[in-house]
Amino acid sequence: MSLELELEPAGAFLRQRRSTAIVELPGFVRGRHRPPRGGGRGAEIFIHELGAEALGAEVQAIYTASKRVLGLRRRQLSRALADGGGNVEAPHFQYAIELGLDPEDPLRALWQRRVVLLVSPSSLPADFDELFPVPSDELVVPFAAELDPEASPEQRFDRIVERLEDFADLHGGEVEEDESLGRASLMTPDGSRIALDLVGGELSLQILGVDGSRALLLEAVRRFEDLAAPIVAGLPTHSA
Repeated sequence: MSLELELEPAGAFLRQRRSTAIVELPGFVRGRHRPPRGGGRGAEIFIHELGAEALGAEVQAIYTASKRVLGLRRRQLSRALADGGGNVEAPHFQYAIELGLDPEDPLRALWQRRVVLLVSPSSLPADFDELFPVPSDELVVPFAAELDPEASPEQRFDRIVERLEDFADLHGGEVEEDESLGRASLMTPDGSRIALDLVGGELSLQILGVDGSRALLLEAVRRFEDLAAPIVAGLPTHSA
């Protein structure tokens, strides 16, 4: 599959985003806490406090599992925590987690997790994805922000939608579009979803029934070679 986009494989990463009601955050105690009435810094601080213990536990779990599954020593790993975020870095991957207000609903919080592979997925152990308590379910690839510098935003959006519709005509699937947000997506017959965000300058891919960093990238190469193969080609082929 080719959408004739100028993709930037070096910036590719795996992502998982999950929106949850603030009252469902692990630190929320009904009868003691009240959800914030609106957004703002106070609401962000409240959410960070509610999620701090769970966030710290996830970072610690990934750090500990990395030593066991990947055979790493303490000096080969680093981890850090801050308000509303944390990360783990290893020779094989970089992991980051963020918790904040959901920009689409002030009564909800948004968990965002990101994994960047630093080695070829084929060189990782089969149980690599067990490192992460919450698996990635989305492959994200940035593309050149200016698809056509001479075209208007409307013309660029038209071109994006046309490329998806051409693919749907040849291979089946259904295209959805929202010009006000600069987003368009294609749901393929096998349940894969290819989404283009013109404002964010990224292409994302989800495959029904497939999650986990290693598993998702390998399956993406199998099903969408033109899209995913350059990503794998840009990674080292040996374990660090």
